[in-house]
Amino acid sequence: MRKTTKLAAVLTAGVLVAASCGDDSSNTTATEQTTSDTDPTSPTATAPSTGSTDGDTTTDDTRDSAVAADVAGFQVDVTVCEDPDRATQPIDGPITIGTSIPLSGGPAVLFAPFGDGMQAYVDYYNAEFGGVNGQEIQLVIKDDQYSADLTSTNVDQLIFDEDVDLLAGIIGSPNNQAIRDLTNDLCVPQLWAATGDADWGAVDDYPWTTGLLTVYDIEAAIWAEYVASEIGEGATVGLFSVNNEFGKSYTEAFKRVAGDLGLEVVADELIDPASTGAPSGQMTNLVAANPDAILAVPLGAQCIAFMTELGNAKAANPNFDPLVYQTATCANQVFFGAVQNGGQEGVFTSNNLKDVSNPDVADNDAAAMAYLDAFASSGSTADPSGIAGAGWGAAELAIWAIEQAAADGNLTREGIMNAARNIDYEADLLRDGLTYKMSATDGYIAEGAQILQWQGDGFVDVGEVTNLEGSLGVFEDGAANA
Repeated sequence: MRKTTKLAAVLTAGVLVAASCGDDSSNTTATEQTTSDTDPTSPTATAPSTGSTDGDTTTDDTRDSAVAADVAGFQVDVTVCEDPDRATQPIDGPITIGTSIPLSGGPAVLFAPFGDGMQAYVDYYNAEFGGVNGQEIQLVIKDDQYSADLTSTNVDQLIFDEDVDLLAGIIGSPNNQAIRDLTNDLCVPQLWAATGDADWGAVDDYPWTTGLLTVYDIEAAIWAEYVASEIGEGATVGLFSVNNEFGKSYTEAFKRVAGDLGLEVVADELIDPASTGAPSGQMTNLVAANPDAILAVPLGAQCIAFMTELGNAKAANPNFDPLVYQTATCANQVFFGAVQNGGQEGVFTSNNLKDVSNPDVADNDAAAMAYLDAFASSGSTADPSGIAGAGWGAAELAIWAIEQAAADGNLTREGIMNAARNIDYEADLLRDGLTYKMSATDGYIAEGAQILQWQGDGFVDVGEVTNLEGSLGVFEDGAANA
């Protein structure tokens, strides 16, 4: 079974620092959380650093890294590849990264800037460092409208027609699930799937697929612990989630750890992924259940619709005032700022990335400033403080793995995958206190986050960063096992 009991024990034992009340004016700010940002000895105190080339095979055009991959720690087995020669073929000339994300349709409101962030990093890297060992990085982005079928079509084209060297940053749990059999059979690196599904920790079954976002099990556990610490055992919780793999995996993770903490789920409301209207019926049911807390897992513009309907419900029902958490995929200044009736006030979310919408961070954190400058230079009109930062990170991590493979003298699909599976790296925009780390016994790159709360016109940090690195282990037999 999934070791959620251990997760709950880790949380309650104080490995995570209990979050203080969100209304307390003494809450730690984003600036206070990034104490090393202005430290000249800190790796993040300089311009963005993608990673390591700490071998004799590097050139002056590629940067040194503070942390290198232990590529000897995990090795993919290329003998099982359908085309092992392609997996071990040295990559000459431009290095191509392919991705498939929603650029049109409803989900594009949230997800399209992810591609802008990826492109901004690729452009920045090529301009600053001339590619990896002089080989230019190229990014090919295709539109899938958040349709798993279109993702499959796009990936077929990227692999067989475009002959990309690797895939990175594909968005959506169902979308990545639809292609991982193909990418693992062909031994094509499917890096940094932009979802927090626990499936991406299946090191043995799907060694060529890795995740990017904070695992939903971790995010759900952090919120469950917060509810338990603020309200106590026996607290009631209402769930609101999109009816697809994303919503199901998230709420199922919450239900598992909630039981260990003595929380009772009293409502479980669903919304269709294609729905664009107000979730009035679901909110009516939540008001009737009157839970102490709500976990909301909407998709894209549904984040705005949910908070708007929450504001309406609070206005009509003065005694309805639960603690409300909305998934980190909604942790976007644009989404929260778009709510006109105050429904976003006091709503919690989380993020493992620095809040570049915070002026203290934007004006004082060197890595954040470099990101904002590069993003502005890219010409994108998207909000850099939203999901674009995650896209920047996906490209940074992909290029970091390429650099590692080159430094190891194995710039191949095999070398790139080995580097990714053995990553230990503090990326540019990752919050202080967190590290991107994986190994043969740790299939999850992101196992920590910072709780945020919307207050007035922006996010405020609540408590301290929670780091549960290594707590989930790997995904085996349908469960994450530490």
